[in-house]
Amino acid sequence: MNGKIFTASVLAATMTFGALAPALADGAASTRNIIIGGAAAAVLVTNYNHKVRQKRAEQSSAARRQASYRSYFYRQHGYYPSDRQVQAWYNANR
Repeated sequence: MNGKIFTASVLAATMTFGALAPALADGAASTRNIIIGGAAAAVLVTNYNHKVRQKRAEQSSAARRQASYRSYFYRQHGYYPSDRQVQAWYNANR
């Protein structure tokens, strides 16, 4: 996961600073390219953070459902289900 953060930050920095080199001849173009590069980097970082939060919420929800099933199974049968049983149930009820 840290590799993704590093990759996103390198991409953002490249887009921001890479826009500086060709635009040094014209001040207006330089400013425009810096603003566009910064905005693009902000959008990429925001989108990445949104996806990370969404994935963590999905994983948390799945863990809660599986824990609930284990508890239900224990109350019904008097023992906890194996990991294979939980996976079979989870995949059948997704």
